[in-house]
Amino acid sequence: MAGLELDHLLVFVDRTEAAPGGAVFDRLKALGLEPSFARRHVGQGTANLCYCFDNAYLELLFVADADELAASPLNRAGLAARSAWRTTGASPFGIACRGGPPPGERWTYRIPDFPPGVSIAVSADSDDPAMPLVFSSPGDASPIAWTDGRAGRRQATAGFSRLTIERLKLPALPPAGGALDGFHRAGLIQVLEIAGGEPELLIGLEPGRRLRLPSFAAA
Repeated sequence: MAGLELDHLLVFVDRTEAAPGGAVFDRLKALGLEPSFARRHVGQGTANLCYCFDNAYLELLFVADADELAASPLNRAGLAARSAWRTTGASPFGIACRGGPPPGERWTYRIPDFPPGVSIAVSADSDDPAMPLVFSSPGDASPIAWTDGRAGRRQATAGFSRLTIERLKLPALPPAGGALDGFHRAGLIQVLEIAGGEPELLIGLEPGRRLRLPSFAAA
């Protein structure tokens, strides 16, 4: 776990919510947040809109092609159930680390869109769809160090520098020695709360703001 850092957070939203005029897009815009980049995940059936901070980024993930999603090699991670979390009870969240693979048992995933030799290590914790999808990022640098222009101005205009996980609500204790347990002990997740009801992730937009996901309401 030494050297592991938060790379990005993802949350499944409806495609319309991530478009201008959509509820999530407009709530982030009202905070002064600016989209940094977008990408279509060929072979996975999803697309995203991402907001970069200095240390990590927030990814709004949505279904781009339902048939492609159903045939995705990432089916073990339950993307289809996660995308329909409001009816399936799955977790809509994902947590990606960099600096090494997530702790505990894991498996390897890649799609044709990945460059040669690039793959992602996915935590076996994520086999339970009620738990967040936990995986390694193929990148090895924070957005402030990117040189390809994707990060844009990050969130400097709004005055936010860092993205943090303050609290993650789970329906049950995660496996001891697994990824979520390791992230908690390493400080990537400050508090694990075991409680019923809808999944919730409390994130910090430093300095000075907090958001509850997946509602994107201020806390």
